[in-house]
Amino acid sequence: MSSTEGSADRSAVRAANRALNIAEFEAGAVSLASLPRVLFVELTENCNLSCPMCRSNGPFDRTKNMSPELFDRIARELFPTAEIVDLRGWGESTILRRFPEYLATTLDYGCTPRLVTNLTVPNEDVWRTLVRNRGFISVSLDAATQETLAVLRTGAKLQAILDNLAIIADEARVSGVGLDRVNLNVVVQQQGIGELTRIVALAAELGIAVHLNPLSTDENDPGNLRFHLDALRAALGDTAAFAQERGVDVRINAALDELWAEPEHAAKLCTHPWMYCYVNYRGQVGFCDHLIGAPGEEYLVGDLATASFAEIWNGSNYRELRASHRDWQDGPIARFDECNWCYRNRYVDFDEVSYPLYGRHIVPLTVASCAGFTRRPSA
Repeated sequence: MSSTEGSADRSAVRAANRALNIAEFEAGAVSLASLPRVLFVELTENCNLSCPMCRSNGPFDRTKNMSPELFDRIARELFPTAEIVDLRGWGESTILRRFPEYLATTLDYGCTPRLVTNLTVPNEDVWRTLVRNRGFISVSLDAATQETLAVLRTGAKLQAILDNLAIIADEARVSGVGLDRVNLNVVVQQQGIGELTRIVALAAELGIAVHLNPLSTDENDPGNLRFHLDALRAALGDTAAFAQERGVDVRINAALDELWAEPEHAAKLCTHPWMYCYVNYRGQVGFCDHLIGAPGEEYLVGDLATASFAEIWNGSNYRELRASHRDWQDGPIARFDECNWCYRNRYVDFDEVSYPLYGRHIVPLTVASCAGFTRRPSA
């Protein structure tokens, strides 16, 4: 069989799985004949930065890296039907010596790679390979000055990030693939509110989009955005005006304050229990890329060390998960309380790729939308 024929066969398999998966999602099926189309493979829980919003990086611990044997098992079983493979989890995957091999395997299976990264690692070949192969790259950047970045993402060097962004932009130009799959992913935090416009200015220079996300923290934490709404509202207004002037696509992935939420975009059936699957470095299985790492252990629904993937995918935990989401409008989801927050606040941050109809729930930051950012009375 030629490589062209092999590629055509893979495409046909994925197309059939995609059609079935979307149909099962729309029907609210609890047991699925389709397989997950977006995989999150946590190669490591190690990170080279120490971010207060996340955790201390601590010393590098090889036991928190996925074994090559486990990666190969996942690839054999799930990559043939997966469309997108996100090679990250709670750590920074690009610090791994074997990351280029894992990326090459992903591409060999015909999957589109995705990466959410702090972009601090100087590996030009990796960045060029991702861009050249139309990978999705979401760059975590919450500040536009080294001083603020040092507070929010301890250990990060802004110049290293800028250098890697320049490489990404250059490869997009050389390869002619464009930068529509690259964005700056901003967790809006108190210390960085005043630098939002400067972040958008950087995006304007590169020709990439900006995604805004709220900081997740205890509601009584002084850093909670609810204590900084006046400053945030003013900064967003300035940022929206600047983005409009420079033609930068800025979107809000989830309400930056719960009383600013737009229910018409948040209140929709979550795709994740049907379309997504997360496997951590130990082989434990979850369903959501927002509920990962040590804080998300309660959201795990299976373990590849004790069960096959087929047993997990249609096991009792996954079936109960899908049923609770299918019926979310009838009352709160009991086991997964974080999901209730999403049904009130989360719009889309990547869901429209696997389910294009959700493109209508993309919420752009505009001057007009900023005018609506006022404290609404509680229900």
